[in-house]
Amino acid sequence: MILDNENNNYKVHEWIAKYTETGKLDVVTGYFTVGALAYLSKATNEKIEHFRFVLGDIVNVDEVKDRPLDLLNENISVEAALKLSQLAKEAVEFLKQDKVEAKTLEPNFCHAKAYLHTAKNDERLNYFISGSSNLTEAGIGLKTTNNVELNIAETGDNAQYKELVNWFESLWIKPQAHKNKTIINNDGTKTKVNFKEYLINEIEKIFIKYTPREIYFKILFELFGSQLIEQENDPDFNRQVGRLENSVIYNSLYDFQKKGVLSLIRMLQKYNGAILADAVGLGKTWSALAVMKFFQLQGREVLLLCPKKLENNWKRYRKNQESKFEKDQFDFFVRFHTDMCEERLEKYDDRADKFFTNDKPKLIVIDESHNLRNDKSNRYKFLLEEILKPNEDIKILLLSATPINNSLNDIRNQFKLMIQGDAQGYKENLGVRNIEYTFRTAQKIFNEWRENDKPKISDLIKKLPANFFTLTDSLTVARTRKMIEGHQKDLVFPKKEKPINLFVTPSEIGNFETFEELFDHFPPMLSGYQPSFYIDVDEKEINVLQDEKQRDRFLVKMMYILMVKRLESSWFSFYSTVEKIKNHHQNALDKIKSYQESKENQSFDDLDVDQFDDDDFEKEYEEFTLGKKRKINLSEIDAAGNIEVYKKDLKKDLKALDFLYINLQKFEERINKEIKIPNNLNSIDDKLEELIKQIQSKRLKGDNKNNKKVVIFTVYRDTAKYLFDQLKARGFSNLAMVSGSGSLTSDSEEETKNFEPILERFAPYTKLYREKEWDFDTEKSYQEWVKWIADNHPKTYKKLQNPIDILIATDALSEGQNLQDADMVINYDIHWNPVRIIQRMGRIDRLGSPNKKIYGINFWPSNNINSYLDLQGRIEQRMAAMKLAGSEVNLEFSDTFKEMAEDENLENRLKARMMEQMQTSWEDIEVSEESLGFDDLSLEQYRQDLFEEFNKDKAKYQRMPKGVYSGFKSDKKICSKNGIIALLGYPSKPEKQQDHTYKTFDIIYIDYKGEMVLLNQKEILDAITYHKDRERFVPDAIDKGDESTIQELVNALKKYLDSQATETEVQADGTVKKSMGREAKDVLDKLRKGDKGALARVKQNVKVDEKYQLDNFDLITWLLVTV
Repeated sequence: MILDNENNNYKVHEWIAKYTETGKLDVVTGYFTVGALAYLSKATNEKIEHFRFVLGDIVNVDEVKDRPLDLLNENISVEAALKLSQLAKEAVEFLKQDKVEAKTLEPNFCHAKAYLHTAKNDERLNYFISGSSNLTEAGIGLKTTNNVELNIAETGDNAQYKELVNWFESLWIKPQAHKNKTIINNDGTKTKVNFKEYLINEIEKIFIKYTPREIYFKILFELFGSQLIEQENDPDFNRQVGRLENSVIYNSLYDFQKKGVLSLIRMLQKYNGAILADAVGLGKTWSALAVMKFFQLQGREVLLLCPKKLENNWKRYRKNQESKFEKDQFDFFVRFHTDMCEERLEKYDDRADKFFTNDKPKLIVIDESHNLRNDKSNRYKFLLEEILKPNEDIKILLLSATPINNSLNDIRNQFKLMIQGDAQGYKENLGVRNIEYTFRTAQKIFNEWRENDKPKISDLIKKLPANFFTLTDSLTVARTRKMIEGHQKDLVFPKKEKPINLFVTPSEIGNFETFEELFDHFPPMLSGYQPSFYIDVDEKEINVLQDEKQRDRFLVKMMYILMVKRLESSWFSFYSTVEKIKNHHQNALDKIKSYQESKENQSFDDLDVDQFDDDDFEKEYEEFTLGKKRKINLSEIDAAGNIEVYKKDLKKDLKALDFLYINLQKFEERINKEIKIPNNLNSIDDKLEELIKQIQSKRLKGDNKNNKKVVIFTVYRDTAKYLFDQLKARGFSNLAMVSGSGSLTSDSEEETKNFEPILERFAPYTKLYREKEWDFDTEKSYQEWVKWIADNHPKTYKKLQNPIDILIATDALSEGQNLQDADMVINYDIHWNPVRIIQRMGRIDRLGSPNKKIYGINFWPSNNINSYLDLQGRIEQRMAAMKLAGSEVNLEFSDTFKEMAEDENLENRLKARMMEQMQTSWEDIEVSEESLGFDDLSLEQYRQDLFEEFNKDKAKYQRMPKGVYSGFKSDKKICSKNGIIALLGYPSKPEKQQDHTYKTFDIIYIDYKGEMVLLNQKEILDAITYHKDRERFVPDAIDKGDESTIQELVNALKKYLDSQATETEVQADGTVKKSMGREAKDVLDKLRKGDKGALARVKQNVKVDEKYQLDNFDLITWLLVTV
């Protein structure tokens, strides 16, 4: 009889169940599955007294060394996988019986398939089945497949039966049929193990009670393992990295930094660009140096672009600087962001090729790349057009701040630098057809998200288009401290104490009694900065004037903000600003008087941009002016009949400015009297007096082994110089002031541009002991090094004997510097960008700090944070109520300015939230739940997590079977519903195919109704990471394979898959209407956007409703979530 599992005859499993009687059963099969073996046990075990199995294929000695013994083979479809654990237990119980024998063929390959039953009492009940059916669910007909089977089956003791019996007996005693199996060990040696025991041990792996941690790494192995193995087996890359591993810089890195460096190198090799956006204090500079060393070894020319204030931070590592990395002979060129113009680059004489456009392959590293985020600015255009585009072989590494405050276009423009401005540059290697379109779509979603009162990152991530995430994930390494601490246990960060918030308002400045009263006496219009409001133009120029008015308006707003910021910094800084503004207005008034007397036409002076020194305003001013300003002539104001009106408005402003100036002069006189008294620690400047108290208090406490070192940050050089002069005059020594334009120490009258020697005196542990090269065993303690220095380096010892303990600095030191000898940062003023405050704290809050605890003090200018934040609102109100040329100003913004205004408004809301948080904690403000960062847009942490685990026990995950599971009790805040987290592979693995590759993986978290609880894979991986070290918790019913409980999970997964194919809606009349499901809608949406993955999906030519069938997916591994 023919058994093909399709005709009207019995299927193979039905034949075996029907015709098996008391006796023996011999089976020859190429391979088997657990489910089929469990079925055979159920159907025949009670009747069969002796089983003999000859097995091939899966246990072949020549199998790929690390390929797991995949006894499950083709059947880990969703339903089968959920039942797998119980079936495996039944299979093991069956194999453990003494009546079951098993042999394997070595070295032969077994193609034969036969089932021979010898009945005990009646020869007529013998049977054989011979043909194509392996002992698998598909082979014996338990599962429907596309495979065509052909078997002959007969009962009785006929000649064919006897011939097959003789054939089996000779096979059983052949020398190639072994009761032992050969195992190849890691060192290449071979070991013999009992074959049946081997099978039992392998099947037992299925129902081992795996921990959530093991399943977490199983998921990562399935998602990313092939990438890591491919990288491991790349001899060229390994050889190149081998050279890097011999460098001093690479061996100075922490493990997490080394992993990041290798990831960046791979990205640069594959995509020619990468972004390193680790959080503050995680050592981006050294990581970047290691990448630079790698490409220097490849023969690439290296150019580093950085803000001017970070010049020393990089140059000190170049060769011949006696840095710790002297042996690495770093050779790179340094240019500044502000050098991005022909005139400035031409001034350098360290190379003939001024624009770096020769034929040599290059690596360009851009530090603080977020400063080059405006693609309309002249600097950006120059860098792109004159340097990047002319180079044929160029790789670009960007070092960027973590938060993305304002606009996704900021990061779009950074990505565009990596593809030399070509919007289609990621089409071939990442499937992103047009970066402009991708970002436009993402920006729209981002804008909607930011409008929420309490926006959550998770809500944003789930809505972002997939190709946007692909782009950021493929090109970014971004780790937060929390992430690093979770992955590497031996890292030492100092403990951050809660911030001390001091709300210090001036009790009196002249006749002004409060901060608010001073604010109310600001000049009413600042008319000297907005002459455009006093002219009329013809129709042709109306738009030009409209733009000019808007520019002037933004400028005035910036000047008001500048006055407030200077006032909150120090009365002295405010004093110098008032003087400059007063002089500007007086100059305008003098010009009008001169014009009225002589009628000689004059134009107004442009704003002196130096007024924005130490501020972020210079960049903003450049953006707002967007090119050349139109000159306003006095004759135009006169022609409009407004010269007297303008004169009157200038006088109103000057009256207010004079009033402010006189009061500040009085205050200055009183301060000058104070410092004539020796060691006077009291002052009418309340803020200065409070600062002195905090310094004294720190010294009395003696924390961190009596550490005296403190960094005092201020935005403005004026304030820094004032504090330096005051503290010095009041008896403080060991004092220094550092700013971008010049630095001072209390033991010298000379001002210096090079502040590095000052920092070495302030932070010798960091700057000298740890970062310089010495002929000294650096494993020894710092104290032993100091003794050695005393004997061997008198010049260095002199620095140690003349320490700096109080360092007053502008934000020239707030980035890129390691000052961890200090244990306290005092923010003498609060920068209106809270990220800058985090960067300041990051100078001492660093890996490997010698201090156990660190402290931060914030000086706020108002009596509480809300009144401080209200100041911004009050500026807006002042602008809205302003009257110029006798009428109210009501400007309808043009699109460009409207976009700027909206962006600014949203950014201010975000900053306000961060500032409120800053009062209670320093912890990761820059990567909070309400602030988007590069770390939210990358899965790199998971690859690195797997890489670390791989190094410990790669074989474990390579041999771990599919279909395994675990579970945990969840934190409701993270996983809010009972359900299942499942990793699904599509398409399901065909029978007999050993090296199956899934086209797509879906990691899902659904409840028992089949509804998604979390919507994107990053969110789900984050949730598993959070719970991975929890104890295993799986209800007994699941572990025991209870039919109804398992069916509940099957139904949930089936409902989920159905929802991907079609969405149902109950109509008013009770009928159910089916419409296009999520997958189809998603594919259509992506096709409209030109998504490469969507095009590939269409080419598969599989209907969505056909694809989302339960049997088309393998359940690779899963976690049960119990709330």
